[in-house]
Amino acid sequence: MTLLLTTQSYRKDVPTPFGLLLEMDTGDGRILRQLRINTPVKSALPGERLKPGLRGICSYQGKLYVCTWNRVYVVDPDTFEVTGELSHQWMSDLHGIHVNQDGIWVTSSLPDALLLYDFEGTPRAAFWVPESCLYETPVAVDKDIDWRMHGKGFRGFKEFHANHVTLSGDTVYLTGRGRGDHSGRIVSFDRRVFIEKGTLQDSDLTIFADHLQGPHDGEWTNGSFWVTETRTSGLCQLDDAGNVVLRVQVGTDDGGKSFMRVMLYLKALFRSGKRRFSITRWTRGLAISGADIFVGQSTWAGDDVARARVVHIDAASHEIRNTFYVDIPFYPETRIFQVYIAPAA
Repeated sequence: MTLLLTTQSYRKDVPTPFGLLLEMDTGDGRILRQLRINTPVKSALPGERLKPGLRGICSYQGKLYVCTWNRVYVVDPDTFEVTGELSHQWMSDLHGIHVNQDGIWVTSSLPDALLLYDFEGTPRAAFWVPESCLYETPVAVDKDIDWRMHGKGFRGFKEFHANHVTLSGDTVYLTGRGRGDHSGRIVSFDRRVFIEKGTLQDSDLTIFADHLQGPHDGEWTNGSFWVTETRTSGLCQLDDAGNVVLRVQVGTDDGGKSFMRVMLYLKALFRSGKRRFSITRWTRGLAISGADIFVGQSTWAGDDVARARVVHIDAASHEIRNTFYVDIPFYPETRIFQVYIAPAA
C-alpha cells in the first residue's frame, strides 16, 4: 500500500511557487515518486498573497484530481503526469475535493462555498455558506467577480471556513474549521436536494457535529466519522450521530518517542501570537484503510524542526505504529495538506 501526499510551503518572504504530489511507501516511508505542479503566489490585488502548493486529492475512474489555490488538475496515476485541468471564477483557496458520478465537488474557502462542477468545469450547484444560517449574521456573496486571484488579505468570510467535503451514500458532509476555539462544525445534507435545487436552504441543513477544535478532513470507516483537529494537533472520532467518542492528541515527548494521549476533553489551548498555537505540531491530512490510520503533521514557520511527517496509527489500540518524516531538500518548510490512499495499480 502507498500513500499520496500534497505539500505546501508557507514562506512569505520568498514564496515557493509550486507544490508536490508525493507517493510514499507505507512500509518504510520512502518517497517513490513525485510530481511538481506550479502554483500562483501573487494576488491581483495589492498587498495580498496566494498560498502556493497543492491541496485536496481524490481518485475517480482511473484519474487523480488535485486542487491548487484556484485550479483542479487531472493526473494520470500510472505515469504521474498532468493530463488536464479546469478552473472557474468561483474557485479561490480550494481545500477539499470529492469526485463521483455527479461531478467534481470542491470547497472554495475564500468565498466560503461548496461548489459542484461537471467534468467540463461548468457549475451544477453552489452553496454559499455566508448567506446561510451557519453565519450569525448572513451576508451576500458577490458571484459576479472573479475570485481566483483574490488573496489571503481578504477577510470577509471566516465564520465557517469550509475546508473538506465527503459523501456517504446520498449524504454530503461539509467540514468547517470555524474562526475560534470550539467553533468548528460539520453539517450534512442530501446530495439529491442540492443538485435538484442548485443550492441549499437553511431547512436542508443538519448540524452533524459541533464545538470541534479546528476540524479538517473527514473520513467514514466502520460506522465512525474521523476528523483531524488542527487547534489541538488532534484526531477525533465521532459516532454515527455526530457525538465525540474519542479525542487523541498526536505529539512527541522529549525523548523523541511518538505517543498518543487520550483526551477526555481538552480546554482550548492558549494561542501565542497571531494564528499560532501553543503546540509544536498540528494535524492536517487523514487517510484510513482497514485498521490503519495515517495522519499528516506539520510544524509552524520558524520552528527549529520544520519537517513534516506522516504518523501511522493503529485504529483499534490508538497506538502509533510508525512515523515517517518528509524530507524534500529543495522545498523549504514543508507542510502536508492531504493524505490519501493511492489507488491500486
